[in-house]
Amino acid sequence: MNAFFFTYTIALILVAGAAAALALGSYAVSRRNVRLVEAAFFVVYTIELVGIFKSEWLMQNLSVEMVDYYAVETPFARTLESAAILLCLWLIILHYLDEHRLAVQLAPIAAYIVASALALELFAYGAFRQWLYYTLRQVFLAGALLYALHRFRTSSDDAYRQRLSRYVSIYPVYWALIVVITLEDVLVILLMPEPTSADTLPLYLSSRNISENFAMLFIAYQVIASSLKSLSLRFNEPPAVSDDERKRTAFRTHIDETLPAFAAKYGLSAREREILAHVIEGKDNRSIAGELFLSEGTVKTHVHNIMVKTSTTSRPELKKAFWSA
Repeated sequence: MNAFFFTYTIALILVAGAAAALALGSYAVSRRNVRLVEAAFFVVYTIELVGIFKSEWLMQNLSVEMVDYYAVETPFARTLESAAILLCLWLIILHYLDEHRLAVQLAPIAAYIVASALALELFAYGAFRQWLYYTLRQVFLAGALLYALHRFRTSSDDAYRQRLSRYVSIYPVYWALIVVITLEDVLVILLMPEPTSADTLPLYLSSRNISENFAMLFIAYQVIASSLKSLSLRFNEPPAVSDDERKRTAFRTHIDETLPAFAAKYGLSAREREILAHVIEGKDNRSIAGELFLSEGTVKTHVHNIMVKTSTTSRPELKKAFWSA
């Protein structure tokens, strides 16, 4: 087995495992269900990497029949792994879009599984069949990004759009990754000549997509950074257990997810954090005062102090700063 690819694959497995562990740790202290989905993504991706590693390790001293070079090995297991990976990514996207309908969650995955089966059954063995099968992943992800863009553009909820605008900067990055992954498959599967020996670079490249691995590393970086921040904030201030947690709306859940980091950034007190959450929900001073059993003047003073600390001059500006944090 080539020493470079041996080390490379082991490194990817370690990163994916670390991301899964940190996501689980973050879930343990925050109870954010999306962390479980992130952990599941990295667990399944690790299983896929281990499968590649196992195949290359077992075949390193054996001759490979080039007649099967374009075959999709263990298609049933490979399709299930791909579907699980894509389901996790899809559920993460839907979490941030506040879309929780079961049909929307599962129908695209079912369509992907059917399309993968058709690609294997309807097309004869060859480079195009293998390329089409693997490219369906990118087709699914492109559709997911287009759906997210559609939801963002068609929403009339300003708070919803402000919250999603935090991810505008990384949106083109994911499109770029999809394009690069597709181009690599075109190069390796369709354009690169079939190797004449088992000890050639094309043989190692055919079992993996380097660009896809870098996409995983990009996602891992975001999950690890976010998880470490969550663990750090919870270490400094353990969360209070709420009996009404299950009754919270999805909007309030997103507020609670952003609030600790925003409050830490601007040095808000516990009372200011509590009042800020109500302000972001769109409540006026009188409503906040009634819920917190404070005088309206006290609430007004706290709101003023929050605006001073965050360098904002109005509630709309404060909300924009909050969702852009």
